[in-house]
Amino acid sequence: MAERSSATPDVQTCKVIFQPSGLSGLVTTGTSVLEAARQLGESIISVCGGQASCGKCLVLVEEDAFASHEVRSAAEHLSPPDRDEQRLLLRQGAPETARLACRARVLGDVLITVPPESQAQLQVVRKTLVQQVHRVDPAIQLAHLTLVKSRAGEGSKQEQVLAALRETSSMVEGFDCAALQALPEAVREGNGALTATVWNRTFIIRVQPGHRARALGLAVDIGSTTLAEYLCDLENGELLATVAGINPQVAYGDDIMSRISYATEQPHGCERLHEVLMAEINALARRVVAGIDAAPEDIVDVVLVGNSVMHHLLLNLDPGPLGRLPFLPVVREPVDVRAADLGLKLNPGARAHVLPLVAGFVGADAVGVLLSETPQRQDEVILLIDVGTNGEIILGNRSRLLCTSAATGPAFEGAQITHGMRAAAGAIERVRIDPVTLEPHFRVIGQSTWSDALASEAIRARGICGSGIIEAVAELFSAGIITASGRFDPKLNHPNLTRIYGRQAFILASSAQSATGKPIVITQSDVRAVQLAKAALYTGVRYLMQDYGVESVSRIVLAGAFGSLIDKRRAMMIGMIPDCDLGRVVSVGNAAGAGACVALLNRAQRQEAARLARWMEHVPISQKADFQERFADALVFPHASDLFPHVLMGDVEED
Repeated sequence: MAERSSATPDVQTCKVIFQPSGLSGLVTTGTSVLEAARQLGESIISVCGGQASCGKCLVLVEEDAFASHEVRSAAEHLSPPDRDEQRLLLRQGAPETARLACRARVLGDVLITVPPESQAQLQVVRKTLVQQVHRVDPAIQLAHLTLVKSRAGEGSKQEQVLAALRETSSMVEGFDCAALQALPEAVREGNGALTATVWNRTFIIRVQPGHRARALGLAVDIGSTTLAEYLCDLENGELLATVAGINPQVAYGDDIMSRISYATEQPHGCERLHEVLMAEINALARRVVAGIDAAPEDIVDVVLVGNSVMHHLLLNLDPGPLGRLPFLPVVREPVDVRAADLGLKLNPGARAHVLPLVAGFVGADAVGVLLSETPQRQDEVILLIDVGTNGEIILGNRSRLLCTSAATGPAFEGAQITHGMRAAAGAIERVRIDPVTLEPHFRVIGQSTWSDALASEAIRARGICGSGIIEAVAELFSAGIITASGRFDPKLNHPNLTRIYGRQAFILASSAQSATGKPIVITQSDVRAVQLAKAALYTGVRYLMQDYGVESVSRIVLAGAFGSLIDKRRAMMIGMIPDCDLGRVVSVGNAAGAGACVALLNRAQRQEAARLARWMEHVPISQKADFQERFADALVFPHASDLFPHVLMGDVEED
């Protein structure tokens, strides 16, 4: 049971053990299970940020004496469930031992199992990068020097280095403190031969003995859900290694608004979100350099991008103003700081450059997309959509660029969906429904075959991820199971049509096909969540097209990890994107990360990013007088009339 802490005698603590990870430790009595997980490093999904509205943080209480852990765990060692928790657990058909981690508070020693569907770290992170050719002219230069022995009274080694550098660059002003401290040993070890790493032609940030030939740079894309890092050789521009992982802030809420709430409402919330983010960026940096037999200390320049909220939390800035009108950021301009000042554990003299924001919820990641895809250099009118919990939309060409953001919410990432989950093994990611028999077929992540060909050892379905929910809704619509309004057709009679909690639903995976032994369904509320998300995105697109004065676009570019997974046919069918020749709809992978690489490898592109961020016109669609009317109109499921028959025929090559 609870024991008193020896460090603070008046504070009682309890032991909490999480399985299957085995993480354990003492927490203060009364701490929520979700907060205990955060303190002990356990990753539990929390879509709503602990507001008890999503039901995704479900955990199981084990009741027994566990000698190996020296605890006796019991249900009464957690606070009793309140009415909201009981309602959510009942709606999910949860087992008797289930609790919501955000509501249950620790009153005694307890062992808790986190089921796979509640484990945040299982996500398959897809942050592919399309390599592009750009002129290499980084902010970092290597200068090879040979110092001669000086006589007494002839000055210092610092002066010798500066004098030698000023022969080639009169802008060099001095040393970073870390470089200056390393200078004596470098001179001795190199017997006068030095390599000076110069940042922006002004400061020496590193000195090394001998003549070295490599400087490493890191591009970092901070997404609300995922992180990606790209290690580059700053001398030749080569992409050396990549690594991706989960943004640990997902434990504090899946969407940006829940992060803002945590940062502003919890004591030291902003600092906590900043710290966990930097810890994971540092961990990924250690992984990305390990693959090329290097060390984090070899990284001397970093460029970072992210949406507006991630940008503020990276800089440890209060994101509160972004959550209320007029949605003003603390800073929009580019930020240049010492990497160590952000908490990055790289070379002591390393510099960090954060790309600028555009406005409100159009962030540095959108600027990165511009650097990568360069619509500002094109004649044709291009529509770029970076789909996520906050959809960023850019429209235009070399003459004019418009942008806006759409609050799509987390539905496209499997959240707010009855059996939704992130893109992890066992998540349904592809769906087809026979238009005649109405029989569903699906494919899960980690399995190459479709559901009707699954072997006994196949990976069973555990839930449905974002790409799967889009395809499921599109297929329900194309098969006539749901109408254009999004309602299930009441005239249909089919074995897969059922009712869940008094509402209609469609069985996508039977209990035999499910890893949980329970059917996986698409409910009326799930369809509604997709409608709300796609309507927000489509409304934003149509406003930009109206303001730009075009009825159609020449090309649609889908960016981001999720954009790479979307089935463009079915996205167009439900009206998520406007009508366009399918051959002109392309997925480009992580364009924001690619843009960060561009800025990393070419310092002039950092200035171009600042120019584009101010030149591009921001359209605040939520303040439009007819926004609600336009949004309501976009809730229906339209389709491209010339596309629809081909969709029903399928596409064997694509499947």
